[in-house]
Amino acid sequence: MLDRELIQNRGFRNVVDDDGTTTGFQLRLRMPNYRGVAGSLVDGVEVEVDGETWDREVPRWTLQGRDFSIDELRTSTDVRWQLDEAATITVPKPGGLEPGVHDVRVSIAIRAPYIPAQFQPSLFPAQRKVTIVA
Repeated sequence: MLDRELIQNRGFRNVVDDDGTTTGFQLRLRMPNYRGVAGSLVDGVEVEVDGETWDREVPRWTLQGRDFSIDELRTSTDVRWQLDEAATITVPKPGGLEPGVHDVRVSIAIRAPYIPAQFQPSLFPAQRKVTIVA
């Protein structure tokens, strides 16, 4: 089951490679729209943790068990972000985040084909304190 908040409580963790190197962190996001959207309409997510910001082009997306850069997602034809599915966002950060409570802010950008281009994308901001456990 998904949390009501856009930033999910579960899934906030450091990413550790097979060789033990911590290469970044992950968080999970709920679809902010009232219905799912095609992956090609997702225009990225800006992530800020404790004042450090990553542009919406940087994080990688995992949807339907598949990993995408934002460019790959924009050109996809067979993936959707469903209303009942959390997207996993992977942010590169050598060494990851320290264990403890972090102030996380995101701004999810989604385009809609029925809204004029000059008003695109729609931004869905959220903020939450989440914890990385050692």
